[in-house]
Amino acid sequence: MPDKEINILIAGFGGQGVILAGNVLAYACIDAGKNVCAMASYGAEVRGGTAKALISISDHEIDSPIIERPNLAMIMNAPSFIKYIDTIQPGSPVIINSSLIDSDKIPKTKHDVVKVDATNFAIKMGNIKVANIIMLGAMIKKTHILEPQSVVNGMKRAFYKGKKGLYYINESAFHAGYDLI
Repeated sequence: MPDKEINILIAGFGGQGVILAGNVLAYACIDAGKNVCAMASYGAEVRGGTAKALISISDHEIDSPIIERPNLAMIMNAPSFIKYIDTIQPGSPVIINSSLIDSDKIPKTKHDVVKVDATNFAIKMGNIKVANIIMLGAMIKKTHILEPQSVVNGMKRAFYKGKKGLYYINESAFHAGYDLI
């Protein structure tokens, strides 16, 4: 996917770390010397409400922060899949959390769907909250949009000061997701 503008949708419900995954990705892009524009939104109730992050990545200037047709997606739950799948460009990679999205019950799409059993894998790692970073690792491996070290550096920046203790399990989760693909 390199050499063109990449417009990414990360979606799920509040509490799944959608915004955090978007922040890590944005910091990773800065580390890699890419141009990046990121926006996030979430429901009023936050934990349990809808959440999405939109990230544009390019080697050139980004004309607009508005993303209408993402060409890459990471979707954490079934309601988000149903809500956003028709907005994603056909043929684009869509990384789904198969722990929470039963792909047998979801209509067939014209996308390159990659199933990652992220929530169940996170539980096995001892922390359900790292499912987002497991999926991020899988997305990076699938698309090669960034070098893994840039993402690790992005995590160091995202887990600053008071959150520093969370860095290590998230780094392990990233590498675990990367190795799943």
